[in-house]
Parts: sequence; C-alpha cells; structure tokens
Amino acid sequence: MTTYQRKKDYPTKKKELMEKIKKNLESHKNVAVVNLYKLRSIQIGELRKKLKGQVVFLGVKNKIAEKALKSTKYEKLSEFIKGQSLLMFFDMDPFELNIVLEKNQVYLPAKAGDIATDDIIVPAGNTGLQAGPVLSEFKELKIPTRIETGSVFVTKDTIVAKKGEVINEKLASLLSKLGIKPIRSGLSIKAAYFDGLVIKGEDLKIDVEAYKNNVIESYQKAFKLAYALELPYPEILSLVIADRYNKAKRVAVKAGVYTDETIKDIIVDRESKASVIRSLIK
Repeated sequence: MTTYQRKKDYPTKKKELMEKIKKNLESHKNVAVVNLYKLRSIQIGELRKKLKGQVVFLGVKNKIAEKALKSTKYEKLSEFIKGQSLLMFFDMDPFELNIVLEKNQVYLPAKAGDIATDDIIVPAGNTGLQAGPVLSEFKELKIPTRIETGSVFVTKDTIVAKKGEVINEKLASLLSKLGIKPIRSGLSIKAAYFDGLVIKGEDLKIDVEAYKNNVIESYQKAFKLAYALELPYPEILSLVIADRYNKAKRVAVKAGVYTDETIKDIIVDRESKASVIRSLIK
C-alpha cells in the first residue's frame, strides 16, 4: 500500500512576501541587496521619507528572497543575501542612490563583538588622557605613545583593527575613552543589479569631491588648450579678441599711430619718456 504525504501549504505571510518581491521586480528596473547591520529604525524611516516615490524598501526573510530571485535575471544577487538584509527596488542610477545612503550614515561607539566596518585608526596627537594605568592598555594594543606635560600622546597614526575584524572588549573600552566612534551605521549596498550587471557595493562608491576636482582640472586644461589653439568657441573667441586688441593697441602706441583708442596712451607714454630725459639732463 502506497502512502502519500500531503505537502504543507506555504504560509500566507510568506506567500504575500514572495508576491511583493516578484511584483517589485517587475515594476522596477533595478534592485539592491542592502545590509542592515547596526541600523536604527529611525534611520530607515528618515530614508523612506527622503526617497519616497523613488525607492521601495522591503524587509525580507533570506530564504524567501532567494526563492523569489531564483531563475530570474536577478538570481546572482542571492549570494549577497546573508545576515540582516533589505531589498530596495528603484529606477534611479545605483551610484546616485549609494551617495544618498552614504550621506545618511552615522558613526556609533564600538562594543565588544562588533565588526569593524572600516579600518579603525587611532590618530597621532594628544589623547587628553592623563598618564597612569591607561598606558598599559595602549601598550597591549601596540599603540606607540609618549608622555608630555602629564598627558598621553600617540606618536603616530595606528591601525588597531582592520575592516571585517571583530572588536574585543579591551579595544572597545580604549576607543570609548578616546571618544572614537568607529562603527559606521546606515544602509549600505551589498550589491545591486543595474543594466544587466551585478555591481558590488564597494564598486558603487564614488569620491564626489575627487570627481568634482577632476572635472574642474580637466575643464581648465581643455580651456587652456582651446585658448592656445584659438578654437572658434564663444568662451574662447571673446578672450582671444580682447588679447589681440590689447596687443595691437600696444604696438600702435609704440609706433605712434594716432587713433581715438591710442591717443591718450601715446600722450602718457611720451610724457613718461620726456620726464626721464628731463631727469637725466638735471
């Protein structure tokens, strides 16, 4: 006799979440897997308001998200769904979105067990701490110091934890005493699907200031070259014409060519030369 085991129905809430994911995948061009590590609910709320109408935020269960992405063009994103994750659906450029997210990040004090979100550096200089038992903490963490006017000075910038390392209790305690808040908290993109490609979060980071400076520098170089070649652009021609006019005027003044534009300069030039001659005669 063959027995059949009835398959359990997929829970309603899970079905609804699956449908939400699929619906948003269909209605948006791009999707990103976002890390929720050390995130405060108020931060998500503020970003929801700021990006309303542009981005859909959807908290997910990892297994359900993986199942929804399976056999779709977004399937490669599944490998980034680990730990506490959030899906974001959007049509905007993910580089632009990443800039918005980074601007809304905050830094929190480190606690034992936290994972360093970036390299943690204790900077050189006066720590503001009085010399005493605390010196042993610096020594144990291999932070070079010296004593000056009774205060502890760090002699050089020192990396005390690298990105991804677990922060122990002793390091967390010293960082707290130094007033260093090293744990970056906010929505950070693990990976995003954009224009047929899966782009890792670190590849979405843009140094806006450096980019701005590069654009300015490139413009200045192009402008100087265009000016030297006298290219026929309005911005260039006005300067070239003014330069040629001034040069022609100087030649005319030296040659004594009288025009409405040169007569005043010629008189001043002749008076100056006459003054020099008079001073020599005296």
